[in-house]
Amino acid sequence: MITLGLDTSTMRTSVGLAYDNEEIASFEITSSVNNSEDLVDMVDDIFNKLKITISDVDLIGVGIGPGSYTGTRIAVTVARTLAQALNKEIKAVSSLKSLALNYQGDRRVLSLVDARRNRAYYGLYKNSEGIPVDLSCDGVEEVESLRNRLKGERLLLLGTGADKFKDFFAEEADVATIPDRYIKGSNIARLAYLEYKRTGGDNLLEVLPNYVTKSQAERELEKKEAGLNEVD
Repeated sequence: MITLGLDTSTMRTSVGLAYDNEEIASFEITSSVNNSEDLVDMVDDIFNKLKITISDVDLIGVGIGPGSYTGTRIAVTVARTLAQALNKEIKAVSSLKSLALNYQGDRRVLSLVDARRNRAYYGLYKNSEGIPVDLSCDGVEEVESLRNRLKGERLLLLGTGADKFKDFFAEEADVATIPDRYIKGSNIARLAYLEYKRTGGDNLLEVLPNYVTKSQAERELEKKEAGLNEVD
């Protein structure tokens, strides 16, 4: 099975291909802005360099975060459009969980993305015969609270948040990291294949970004509505 993987949950736009659980190719660009046109161009580029075409793809895999609200929507929209236009199956996967495919050791994998205001999007996983297994649901938490819960653990930190928070977590835990610690399109594709084998494809209309917390705009709107209710 050939799977196309897409992810824009961070400032790293990722496109990749996998044949079953093996990487074919991966293409990543790090920038300050995620753009749907850039993602579509990257999809075109990756197929232009290979002897396969997009019509050869069997499954569209997409990382649904958690991460950037605006960014994650881009990959989800493009993936849904491709799946519908090409009549392909689609599988939504955790962007954070895909990081755990980079590691085959016995440490617990803590995937981190900076969520600002001393918070992080996180996922905690273990490796089981090359397959990442959830130890918790993906969430968002203050980094101090998260560090306290994981005190004394042997952790491998992955993701863009690993760079920022490594020293902070190392104060209370046995922390390591690896060079290959960022989201890859091929790992999105591999994880989509593994989860497709287990649970099948997803309903196209139910493939949505994983918003584990409300956006700034939603919080501000709630504050305004609360203020109006108090006046009434």
